[in-house]
Amino acid sequence: MELLDCRGRTSAQSGRAIIEHYNAGAAGARLEARVDAYDTSLRIWLLEAGVRHGIAREEDATFLLSIERGLSPAQGSISGLHHVVTAADGTVWTGERGRHVARIDGREKRVVASAAVATQASHFALDSEARLLFIADAGSNQIVAVRASDLRIEHTWPAPGRPQLPLASPGGVVCVTGSSSGTLTIARPRRNGYDVQTLAIGSHPHDPLLDREGDYLFVPCAGDGEVVKVRLADGHVVGRCAVGDGPAHLALHPDGDRVYSANSWDGTLSCLSVEGERVAHAESGAWAHAIDITPDGRWVYVANFLEDTLAVFDATTLARVALLPTEPYPHGLDVSPDGRYVIATGFASDYVRLYDAQEHCEIARIEVGRGSSHSVFLRDGDIAFVACSVSDHVACIDLAMRRNITTIKPEVRG
Repeated sequence: MELLDCRGRTSAQSGRAIIEHYNAGAAGARLEARVDAYDTSLRIWLLEAGVRHGIAREEDATFLLSIERGLSPAQGSISGLHHVVTAADGTVWTGERGRHVARIDGREKRVVASAAVATQASHFALDSEARLLFIADAGSNQIVAVRASDLRIEHTWPAPGRPQLPLASPGGVVCVTGSSSGTLTIARPRRNGYDVQTLAIGSHPHDPLLDREGDYLFVPCAGDGEVVKVRLADGHVVGRCAVGDGPAHLALHPDGDRVYSANSWDGTLSCLSVEGERVAHAESGAWAHAIDITPDGRWVYVANFLEDTLAVFDATTLARVALLPTEPYPHGLDVSPDGRYVIATGFASDYVRLYDAQEHCEIARIEVGRGSSHSVFLRDGDIAFVACSVSDHVACIDLAMRRNITTIKPEVRG
């Protein structure tokens, strides 16, 4: 077994070295790595990459990581299609972790536009009218706003810290966190562009969430174990709430009065009021990370990355009512808009799993291609689209037929 000595390196340097050696091995290959610190920065590197590992404290106060290579390379280290978003008219947008973004006619299942607009695109957000698509460009530390119709660049603005997960409020305010810089960037639309504000928010902020009215933002800070509440109008921090260890993704109850936090490091789920008080807490599973809630507000779903399970909770009591198997590394988790289905992707697999969202049971295991990352549902039909990073295509699932009916691979130029 290979032993990688990362002592004397920063967490970022250790993370890069581990991922390089991880990718060089075949599926099932084992690797050990010795590091000085097993801190939030390194843990985020490994979690987001899907690098499964055990951890042991050594006598010299260093840490020994025991790693097994999965079926796919480390997530984020390859440039295939990763994220997908959709609009009410059935249009779908996707993009590689690279330069190119594509627009797909979801009903016709064909690419209608593609463009090179970024350095290392990550995730997207649409404005409320589906006029602008906002792209987090982690490679250039900026947000790129393109016209959703033809992908022409309209605006760019700086966003430090390798931005990953943008969102847009109903009023057109765009927000994104910078994990490596501990910052939140808020861009407010003005007549001739955007007024941009960047503020220190906390240690390793991740996926922000808007309140129901779009006036406040909740930001999970994995390094602090807190969810931070921010007023969008001026960026003022109005509260901080301790949740669990390693909060990363959040879900808002449809009533608008509760926020749910999946906490990765201690594998828990927390419920807090929008005023900032933790009101319930429960065990979920190792690396509890992706989270969603059914539209009727009854059930909360949490994907536990390290143990390949999907936990189902009563949204009122946080009683865990089911624990379902997933594919290896369920990076994406989405409930359909009609509340009938749940999709959990499997980045280290060729399959996704489809579940009944009310009966809490698996109803199909569907082959889509390797490296499934994120999924979206068309709002007016039984169709879902899944971005598969390793296969570098988008799979189209007919939910009634329970099968992948076609794949779409955008042609990129430039």
